[in-house]
Amino acid sequence: MIKTDKIKKLNSKEVNRDGHFVLYWMNLSQREDFNLALEFAIYISNIYQKPLVVYFPITDYYKFSNLRHYNFMVEGLIETKKACENRGIKFVVELSNLPYDKIILEKSKKAFAVILDKGYLRYQRTVRKNIAELSECLVFEVENDVIVPVETVSQHLEPFAMTVRPKIYKLMDIYIKDLNKQDIKVKSVDMDFGFKEEDISNILDKMNIDKSVKDVSQFFKGGTKEAYKKLEIFIKQKLFRYKKLRSNPVYNYQSDLSPYLHFGQISPVKVVLEILKNYDRNDENVVSFFNELIVWRELARNFCYYNPLYNQYEGIPKWAKDTLEQHLEDKRDYIYSLKDFEEAKTHDKYWNAAQTELLKTGKMHNYMRMYWCKKIIEWTENPKIAFDIACYLNDKYSLDGRDPNGYAGISWCFGTHDRPWKERKIFGKVRYMSENGLKTKFDIDRYVAKITKM
Repeated sequence: MIKTDKIKKLNSKEVNRDGHFVLYWMNLSQREDFNLALEFAIYISNIYQKPLVVYFPITDYYKFSNLRHYNFMVEGLIETKKACENRGIKFVVELSNLPYDKIILEKSKKAFAVILDKGYLRYQRTVRKNIAELSECLVFEVENDVIVPVETVSQHLEPFAMTVRPKIYKLMDIYIKDLNKQDIKVKSVDMDFGFKEEDISNILDKMNIDKSVKDVSQFFKGGTKEAYKKLEIFIKQKLFRYKKLRSNPVYNYQSDLSPYLHFGQISPVKVVLEILKNYDRNDENVVSFFNELIVWRELARNFCYYNPLYNQYEGIPKWAKDTLEQHLEDKRDYIYSLKDFEEAKTHDKYWNAAQTELLKTGKMHNYMRMYWCKKIIEWTENPKIAFDIACYLNDKYSLDGRDPNGYAGISWCFGTHDRPWKERKIFGKVRYMSENGLKTKFDIDRYVAKITKM
């Protein structure tokens, strides 16, 4: 039996004994391999001898629905669907223009039980709450894309990485375990459950999404196999210099896994296990990487889970709002419009290069992302407007947009998870980053040249 606090009942309903199948709504964990929610759904299917349906409704209901995000997702779905079907599991992809809760409630009317991936953002949590309350059968939620469950780590908003780090490290060995795949006893792959299946290969042609934001497959192709290739390259070619070079935008010593983690195409537990097969956990590079992958990433989920204003200016700490607003009348040397920012038309070639990297590749080097956001604050007449612009650009163009990492990262630039610094113009006591800082730390013109050649 699968026993873990990553699996929770969301309601007190009974399983629907007359239900025809177990329904796993695959949403945030878009993979067949190392998927606890899928293995739990197989377990329920085997115990009660009910066929399993993995259901993936595709909707353009999301804000900033565009070709870039959906193409990356569909590339992964094609692989995941095939892998599930090779195990004898029915995998249904269906187009819908309804909100997710209405879709799942409709499709689960004949279900024995429903399994959901856990989400941390407002909309994700509202959808799951509605499904649990209105469903006619038992609903489970599986926390599948973190190392330690968020509520197990902490019951409140954590102010700093240093406060959450010891709590995570104290618990994480419990969860860094391999996940065995189960044989499925009731094959469902050839069964008809009355769902309207779509051909994934041409599904994007039928969708009302923004086609002007082009796909970035030449830089990041979606799918678990691609994620594993990136992980292998990172372990063999980059990790040994990660601590020293991870923050240098001239080089790429980052893992490049964030898009795959965002779409759930790779499990963070799998990443940790693969690294520990090759490195000692006390290696300084491993410690540095785990600080990013585990501590900061899971702090971001804590932030979004316990702060309902995670993607709004109003959600930053009071001290940060106070100090920024005390400097509202400070003269800005430059003020740019959203169009200027979006088209990378500022006076700063380093900022323009960072925005261009985002536009071209769907990803921005993490250090430059901090600089990028700090300068939006500096060149906008109001910090609230700056916050909204940063979220807009990140959510629209970044493959890992609309993610706790992105919202926590933007909010960090406004003072969240940080401390007051020496007071200065515009920023007050919020941490400042300068062009001279880039020049001092890096051969930053080489970064510009690299982006220009893309």
